[in-house]
Amino acid sequence: MTTTPHARASTRSRSARRRGPAVALAGLIAACLAGAAPAAAEGFDWKRYDGQTINLVLTNHPWSNAVREMAQQFTDKTGIKLRIEILNEDPQRARLNTLLQAKSSDVDVYISLKIREGAVYNKAGWYADVAPMLKDPSQTAPEFKLDDFGAGLIRNETFGGKLTGLPINVEGPLFYWRKDIFAKCNVTVPEYLEDILDAARKIKACDPSINAWAARGVRNAVPYPMAAFVFNSGGGFKSVDGTKPGLCRPESVAGLTLYTDLLKDYGPVGATNHSFPQVVELLGQGKVAMTHESSNEFSNIMKYPGREDDLGIKLLPKGRTSGVSQPIGFGWGLSISEYSRRKGPSWYFLQWATSPEMQATLVDRGVAPSRTSVFEGEGMRAWASQKPVRQQWVAAVSEISRRGTGDYASPTDRVPETREIIGRAAQEVVLGQKTPQQAACDADAALLKLQ
Repeated sequence: MTTTPHARASTRSRSARRRGPAVALAGLIAACLAGAAPAAAEGFDWKRYDGQTINLVLTNHPWSNAVREMAQQFTDKTGIKLRIEILNEDPQRARLNTLLQAKSSDVDVYISLKIREGAVYNKAGWYADVAPMLKDPSQTAPEFKLDDFGAGLIRNETFGGKLTGLPINVEGPLFYWRKDIFAKCNVTVPEYLEDILDAARKIKACDPSINAWAARGVRNAVPYPMAAFVFNSGGGFKSVDGTKPGLCRPESVAGLTLYTDLLKDYGPVGATNHSFPQVVELLGQGKVAMTHESSNEFSNIMKYPGREDDLGIKLLPKGRTSGVSQPIGFGWGLSISEYSRRKGPSWYFLQWATSPEMQATLVDRGVAPSRTSVFEGEGMRAWASQKPVRQQWVAAVSEISRRGTGDYASPTDRVPETREIIGRAAQEVVLGQKTPQQAACDADAALLKLQ
């Protein structure tokens, strides 16, 4: 992946861009809603761009696959045709880098994970600001309600007052476990983070044919599931004052140690080459007793026979010593390229794709809605009531939505590079190249150079 040139920024300016005070976010929403109020009187027309075609570059994601299957519905409603390209995350970002660095108009809409590449893309000028279109009554449907989205999700899409996209989901890693294996091996479901290691030991002794644990081991994928291990151990990726890297803190090393011990001693062969596709497949095929994997993979896991009945789901247990429970939570966003020549029809697609009706439909596919009205709606309750595992998933994702954090990097905007460094530290421990303490402190030294 080509690194976009960008200037260093102070912690204060990063905080303003990434989070923004609540009053500023409220002001943005209020301004957009005020501008959109007369929409009905202006005669908003879904057929305004009839006959045009827009190009979408999306990640391989349950949301993307569902939208591709439902594309004709959008065309029937608007007359706008969709040309959709779906790639795995790394190839998708590589393709976007190529197109956007060239200021190509060949991509109109794309999925972007703002907590990862948002600061970099924003500095490069790759996001169109959708706020002006949102405030334009001729461009925004009268029923569109920005304040129906979770405030934290909108905050993640906002940089310096610029609204760079709309959130399409809520997600974060969850603790999945096989109830039947735990019962067969007479193992108690972990109540605390530290109990997971003991459960893995007992399961391995009881049934060596089962991998007691599986999780992501690929470098840039490790920080996502490992972050809650670090947080729940009382640590973090920043120093206590938030100004420097903090993986070398004793509490952080404890979280790193637990994550890597599980992967090294109880994980599958080749674990350092595994990301979510391999973890999901192993869990789905019944070859894994426990994992900490994305809530967004729920629908893919449930496609495998038996998993709806034998899996349990909850947040990663809190630390016994620390008492901390800090889940990871965020949403992917749908953005328009600054270089698109079809921003109008692209904005129509964003409205349709994030509408309450679409999000309610996607509930059946296990996509957690970013709109409060849908998440708390009757449709979600009815869907969840059909299976205990669905009720557990909804409860856990609701908790993620309420208090999850998307901030799990050292203090720098160069987030993709931090993920590589943190992931490399975990791999070095799993492969026996360094002790957790050595790997963590070496990582901090490398991370400090990014500031």
